[in-house]
Amino acid sequence: MTAAKNHPSAVDALLLRLAPARVLILFLFHALVFSGCYAFAWLLRFEFAIPPEFLHIFKWSFPIVVILQLTIGFFFGFYRGWWRYVGIADVVRLAFGLSTAAALLLGGWYAGPALGLQERFVKSPRGTILIDWAFALLTLFGTRLLIRLGRDRFRPAQMPQQERRVLIIGAGDAGETLAREIEHRPQLGMKVVGFVDDHRAKFGSHIRGIKVFGPIENIGELADATGADEALIAIPSASGQRIREIIHHLAEAELKFKTMPGIDQLVSGRVHVTQLRPVDVEDLLRRTPAQLPGDPVRELFRGKRVLITGAGGTIGAELAAQVMQFEPERLALVERSEFALYQVRKRLGQEAAQLSRLSSNLTDIRDTEALDELMARERPHIVLHAAAHKHVPLGEENPAEYLRNNALATRTLADISLRHGVKRFVLISTDKAINPTSVMGATKRAAEILLLDLLRDAPMKLTIVRFGNVIGSSGSVVPLFIEQIAAGGPITVTHPDVTRYFIRTSEAISLVLQAAALGDGGQVFMLDMGEPLKIVDLARDLIRLSNHTEEEIEIAFTGLRPGEKLFEEIRLEGESIHPTIHPQIVVTECKQPRGSEVEQWIRRAAAASTAEEARSLMHALVEEFTAPMPAAPAAAPAAAPSTLTFPVTAEA
Repeated sequence: MTAAKNHPSAVDALLLRLAPARVLILFLFHALVFSGCYAFAWLLRFEFAIPPEFLHIFKWSFPIVVILQLTIGFFFGFYRGWWRYVGIADVVRLAFGLSTAAALLLGGWYAGPALGLQERFVKSPRGTILIDWAFALLTLFGTRLLIRLGRDRFRPAQMPQQERRVLIIGAGDAGETLAREIEHRPQLGMKVVGFVDDHRAKFGSHIRGIKVFGPIENIGELADATGADEALIAIPSASGQRIREIIHHLAEAELKFKTMPGIDQLVSGRVHVTQLRPVDVEDLLRRTPAQLPGDPVRELFRGKRVLITGAGGTIGAELAAQVMQFEPERLALVERSEFALYQVRKRLGQEAAQLSRLSSNLTDIRDTEALDELMARERPHIVLHAAAHKHVPLGEENPAEYLRNNALATRTLADISLRHGVKRFVLISTDKAINPTSVMGATKRAAEILLLDLLRDAPMKLTIVRFGNVIGSSGSVVPLFIEQIAAGGPITVTHPDVTRYFIRTSEAISLVLQAAALGDGGQVFMLDMGEPLKIVDLARDLIRLSNHTEEEIEIAFTGLRPGEKLFEEIRLEGESIHPTIHPQIVVTECKQPRGSEVEQWIRRAAAASTAEEARSLMHALVEEFTAPMPAAPAAAPAAAPSTLTFPVTAEA
């Protein structure tokens, strides 16, 4: 949410002018209040006619009470803070401070005989202390409240010409905070006309004077009844599945909608609860983040020299951004695209301190000499290898290139890393390496085999991490669908039953780094990808998010392309799965060819130049690599994807 420019009110301007003497003014004001309230307490106690025999007690106790209250007020911060932002914390501070003063006064009353104050203090009515406490609390809080109300009421805001009537989806803490912010910012041009929630116990209740309706599936009728023309989704803890259900109801009701950040972003501190934005595709994949106990990832990277290949891609750039947060000694970016390298350097080098720890290297990982010189210069402790060709249809047209770049270059990089004393090597793999039907998947599986062979007895720790499609990455379906929607359609989907696993970029990389911290060498990790999504359902969700209907944007089925499956798998046949201490990461055990066979294969692959040779070599090394079967959209049966249970708690 972007607030309009704030214009100081008359109250604000007055407070600014008085700022230098604010503490003194507040002290004098409290002295006046304490004096007046104590005097009024005596008058009220004796019905505005204090007997003469009590006057000397009042005169004697008056300065003691006021001085004690002023002293207690100093320790409880009565003279700090800005009254225009008064809240519950201020009420609690006032109540505790005044209660402490009252307790001390009552203690003095009872201890009077022992202190020789029988005549001068103990004979004063105890009720005056309680009356004084109540009136002081009411006066001090009431004054603060009036200042805040005056600021909000008389602040000259640039009001929009038309006020939008909004419903807040979610009657929890986030929804209440959002309603309060909207109420205090009239320049936003919003009026909350109701909360909508599925919790039946809340139906008919009121929050901040605003009625709670429900359930959410009746949002269309509720919008008509309240005259709402927009909805704000205020459920940061909602899962991706729940968000998809909500936007389906909102789209049917023809309501515009926005959302607040997810709970993972709120916890990270990067955003605030009131930063509303349009719902995007990543909201459809929300999952509760899980972290390893302690902070092993920070300890892994802090003070280390780290090298990232493919740093300009979606995965590499996010790797670089997250690693930089863990305070590495130096971060070397390796990328062969000049523009991509420039972009990631610009993203990371916002501060001079960060820029001094960055090294930008325009290098192709297949250039052995340049790579060797780079390793000698940077001397990395950790290598994160994300560089790869990832586009499935292009791989079918260029198998030799994919073989060289994805498999052989990975082995060469590992050889050079081992020679230069790299301690840990992490390969970013893919779920398409599992029972591959595409050249891309087969070359990534070949890269896994080559690395596991090299590091069978080597001191360098190897971690291989597999995961599925990263939502919104370059080359994925999401940017393509968005382009097609912007062009008015149609959206092209290969098959009505095709499903894929999707994960958010930030979540994928967080899990990759946590897997790297778990790995002690030679493991292949698989990330929990959640539930698979039908691509056609994803297309429909994007149409709704773009405020269109399926009547406006057509979905066309084109048939599976070469190398594509109906669904992705998450384990090889016969591959065993072991849990880790992380509920979203498991270890898989893969069948590994003999070392002599791998060495012979590498020599043959290095000499391969034709597409036929490349395909033949991949079939020879990757036994599970099968040629894709053509499927027509209307005839192909729907297949259920493999399932894998990720335990909630487990031991390594």
